[in-house]
Amino acid sequence: MSQMTDSRGFRTGAAISVALLSLVALLDGAGASRGASSLLVAAIAAAMLLSAATALRVSLLALPFRLLRQRGTIGAPAPHHLQPVPGLRLAQLLGGGMLLAAVATNAAFGAEFVALALVATVAALQSLLAITGICVACKLYGVIVWFERRSAPQGASKIVPQKIRMTRGS
Repeated sequence: MSQMTDSRGFRTGAAISVALLSLVALLDGAGASRGASSLLVAAIAAAMLLSAATALRVSLLALPFRLLRQRGTIGAPAPHHLQPVPGLRLAQLLGGGMLLAAVATNAAFGAEFVALALVATVAALQSLLAITGICVACKLYGVIVWFERRSAPQGASKIVPQKIRMTRGS
């Protein structure tokens, strides 16, 4: 079994990132400078990529959850709150990459519609995680593991196995 982590922190981080991405939408709607909203999206992307790069040990978006847990306000996780680290790392990497691609396309080509579509996709997936606990990239990682195990020749190296949950608490 691969390393497990408390998914409640990442649900909290997802909720915070959705709130910040909503703030970006409000800034754009209010006619604020494009630079301010691009900077905020880039900061969220950097926080997500930092989390992926450090194997989830440094998660700035989940920091409020971690502080509350250290103070004892939030108890230890129940077994159904534990998620495998590789899937969550993939989720952080894909989300951060999509947000950086949004900033880059907007800055380089002025493609506001493409940037908006990328940011909206990340916000929708983060909302799904925050509200239901379903991490789409974690499920994608599980499918990748399944295909890798199914088609690999004997003796080939394997992707680290993990518990794959399709719904909360199963």
